[in-house]
Amino acid sequence: MLFPSYIFLFVFGPIAIIGYWLIRNQKARRTWLTVMSYIFYGYWKWQFCALLLVSTIVDFFVGKKLASVEEPGRRKFWLIVSLAANLGMLGFFKYYMLLAASANEIAGWLGAGPWLPGWEIVLPIGISFFTFQSMSYTIDIYRREIKPTGDIIEFAAYVSLFPQLIAGPIVRYSEVYKTLRNLPAKLSLSNLNLGLFYFTAGLVKKVLIADRIAYFSDPMFQDYTNLVPIEAWLAILGFSLQLYFDFAGYSLMAIGLGYLLGLEFPQNFNSPYKAVSISDFWRRWHMTLSRWLRDYLYIPLGGRNNRFIALAVTMLLGGLWHGAAWTYMIWGAYHAVLLELHHHLKRFKWIPKNIAWARIGTFLLVTIGWVFFKPESLEASLTILKKMFDFANFTTLVRISPLYLLILLIALLWAMLGPNMVDLIRNKEAAPRRAWAIALGFLAALCVLFFSEASPFLYFQF
Repeated sequence: MLFPSYIFLFVFGPIAIIGYWLIRNQKARRTWLTVMSYIFYGYWKWQFCALLLVSTIVDFFVGKKLASVEEPGRRKFWLIVSLAANLGMLGFFKYYMLLAASANEIAGWLGAGPWLPGWEIVLPIGISFFTFQSMSYTIDIYRREIKPTGDIIEFAAYVSLFPQLIAGPIVRYSEVYKTLRNLPAKLSLSNLNLGLFYFTAGLVKKVLIADRIAYFSDPMFQDYTNLVPIEAWLAILGFSLQLYFDFAGYSLMAIGLGYLLGLEFPQNFNSPYKAVSISDFWRRWHMTLSRWLRDYLYIPLGGRNNRFIALAVTMLLGGLWHGAAWTYMIWGAYHAVLLELHHHLKRFKWIPKNIAWARIGTFLLVTIGWVFFKPESLEASLTILKKMFDFANFTTLVRISPLYLLILLIALLWAMLGPNMVDLIRNKEAAPRRAWAIALGFLAALCVLFFSEASPFLYFQF
């Protein structure tokens, strides 16, 4: 179910939120939240609700076991059970086809028959998000950073929260358990204002910016063999802005829906295209995933004391997390190289001091990296990359829609110079201004008109 859809905005959303506030009993409200989240997830394919349920049941009972045993070997065994269950599901549904294709290709080179059956497996949306979220719960209990809950409905609500279930932010149990155990009795005016503001702002980013860019840039990628250099740059520039506004828009809508339920989710983006270095970019982009990879992968691998290996493994697996294709691993390796290079340049103080140049340089490096994110094959990525740096034909004239150029300009200025949405409401108790209410109402109505053209969120595929 898409947030920018008639069924969500006019049917599911009102029923889920109003019903939640009409229920007074705490346990009944958590049950309602869980049931509505399963309906939300099952609307696309109800059979995959079983995966959500398995992850929930396994980690709930593993969490209790981890808290009840003291012997290190047994505690490690139960942690492995949780990791095996979650990573097993994730690995099978997301990576089996890549593994089978690669193994069978090697078998072909060796003159042997196929080693693995070539099954066509449907990827459950959001599986990378809810498995990582559920795993963080058991890992934190193993580290004795949190205590397990004794209420399986509370835990099921945490794992399945529909606002952020299928594309984040990735929420830690420690960030929401106090609210889930003591749900607010009524929706405060400040939460209502914040919820409507963030949801509408996210809707605008998704429907009016990201989807408009996709309308022009997607055909360019489909016809990538005929692109000239300027078109190749405009295509990848469009995708870099589309990806940001699409994913940041979803995150804002999720945060807004959280406020409408009395919950506060962590910020997921902090104007990443304002970054002045590649390390600054990763502190701003998909912040909850970056934090997850840092805390549960980079630091356990040695962190700064084993920086090269820890960084390489983290970024390669971080790339693979985004998709079952070698292009995503190349993208991860590319960023690992940039981060390692930045570390050494910083040591010798060879970093640009001018903020504008540093921001532009970082944006260009990040944009080049997205070449391995959008195309459907490595051959397509390399072809587009080659065209981008075909300087001999750089002056070839092209016919690009003026509307596309205008949308790109607006999106680029917004991303690199505009205020962060979170920065606009630092004072959460501030009363909304009438002009803001009118403007947001107008933009929301405009978004509704484009619902029939809304496309799935890009991060659904991850």
